[in-house]
Amino acid sequence: MKSNPFNNIRIPLRLRLFLPVSLIIITVVTIMTIWSINTSINAFNEQIENNLKLEVQTISKMFERESMLKLKNVQTNLKVANHQFYSYDLRILSSTVPIEVENQKTGVTHTTRVKEWVHNGKKLLGNTELVDNLFEQLGGTITIFQKIDSGYVRVATNVLKDDGNRAIGTYIPNDSPVVESINKGERYFGRAYVVNDWYTTAYEPVLYNNEVVGMIYVGDKEKDLAELKRLLYTLKIGKSGYPFVFDRSGHMIIHPTMEGDTWDDPFFQSQIENYKEALFPLHYNSKDKTIAFKYFERFELFIAASIVKNIENRELIRKSIIGASAVGVIAILFLLGFLYFFTTDKLYRYFTALQISNKKLASAEIALKQSEKLATMGQISAGIAHELNNPLGVITMYSNIILEELDKDNPMVQDVELIVEQANRCKNIVGGLLNFARKSKMKPQEVDINEFVNRSLESVVVPSNVKTEVTSSVDDPLIMIDTEQMMQVFTNLEKNAIEAMPNGGNLTINISGTERDVIIGFSDSGTGIAEENLDKLFTPFFTTKEMGKGTGLGLPLVYGIVKMHKGKIEIDTNTDINKGQTGTTFTLTIPRVS
Repeated sequence: MKSNPFNNIRIPLRLRLFLPVSLIIITVVTIMTIWSINTSINAFNEQIENNLKLEVQTISKMFERESMLKLKNVQTNLKVANHQFYSYDLRILSSTVPIEVENQKTGVTHTTRVKEWVHNGKKLLGNTELVDNLFEQLGGTITIFQKIDSGYVRVATNVLKDDGNRAIGTYIPNDSPVVESINKGERYFGRAYVVNDWYTTAYEPVLYNNEVVGMIYVGDKEKDLAELKRLLYTLKIGKSGYPFVFDRSGHMIIHPTMEGDTWDDPFFQSQIENYKEALFPLHYNSKDKTIAFKYFERFELFIAASIVKNIENRELIRKSIIGASAVGVIAILFLLGFLYFFTTDKLYRYFTALQISNKKLASAEIALKQSEKLATMGQISAGIAHELNNPLGVITMYSNIILEELDKDNPMVQDVELIVEQANRCKNIVGGLLNFARKSKMKPQEVDINEFVNRSLESVVVPSNVKTEVTSSVDDPLIMIDTEQMMQVFTNLEKNAIEAMPNGGNLTINISGTERDVIIGFSDSGTGIAEENLDKLFTPFFTTKEMGKGTGLGLPLVYGIVKMHKGKIEIDTNTDINKGQTGTTFTLTIPRVS
């Protein structure tokens, strides 16, 4: 019998031990790599869902803010309408004229008689001059009502009926909450049904010989779909997502591709019928979408956002597979090398390299999350900046009107001038925020950093119990920066430092530098920043301040502007008095030429 030549092959003991253990190592590392990839994908998908919910919540707040702004606007417009109405003489004649009136709720008509009103020398019934003049000034809808036995009838208005004619002769019946307030001699502010739609309204009684004889109305449509479309179409969610709005029947009121259509999917219908807020997957148009929605009760509409996960996480999956596989292969090679040679030195170097690799991966993950958060902030900031421009424009316009009407010797002139100045400053800040959100180019100019720091301190309110000190050791104080944006950075850090010292303390600004960079440190003697909050400082909308005292956008804006200048920002903080003086130092390193 022939012998098997392989029987004579002797495998070294080290190799015999190495082969089974190496297979175990390879199996374990492979399983861990697959688990790591799945964990990363699941975590990213969860983040996508959270971001989708956040987008819906943010849009809901924008709708709520839009509604509140409209209420403030009609309140202001009512004052203007009141002033315009009472600027001219009103006479009520004893003679009466017949008029056919229509109940705006039921459509029932009847004939009644009303006394003739003469305003500014002209009969008011059917006269559109006053309301049209007010419309040119204020926009929106304006009406003069006259009291009748059934309620209050429109005698001069720019409110239109369904047929396009002015709603003169339509009346608000006595059972309306508006009429109840006016009859008591009180103003009415809020939602009201006006002829054929819901409006944000303001009413006040018209008094004649101390008797309520009518009322003045100004209003604005509660649901301005054109404005809502403009607002939503500026928002982009990731690579594949977008916001949209629909009603209870699934009719798409605002949608980039389905506007006017009705989504009759049974599962979709069951979700909106049973829940006011939900997140669910839906297969539509050959794509697996994730949809989040919330019912906005005031408008009786659903605010929603959708995204396609496969598109959003495609690049992450590819990078996760490549990265995790590469790490897995490296880990296997290192482990096999360690196992085969079994040297302490190689073991130490392996774990050191692995630790460095983990730190790099962690840093890359943090940078990716921060980039995503700043991108989200850019979208939201753009929406907020657009919304703030309107009320700021109103403030600027009316404060200038008041300033022009005041005598130069009036003690209020300085106060109103301050309002104008600060309103214009706010518009500049909003414009800068909008430019940053759109990643607009910087406008650098050469400044003296010492003078610039002192000027920034003059722009903030420093309490008497806070002492400020500016020290400089920089040889060349000249630097190229975008002054408007960098002023926002400095004043934000200075205000934060002051607010961190409610009981007083020291604010020290130290300026130093090299041939390439200028370094500015903002130090306070406050309580310091808790360790658990350090990683969240530059997260959009994160704040430790009380509700209403902070937006959580200050430090993310600081971070973005510093990065636009190709600089960096470092934080050193101490909360333990046993380790020395408590407080925080923000250190900015800005290249002299960005």
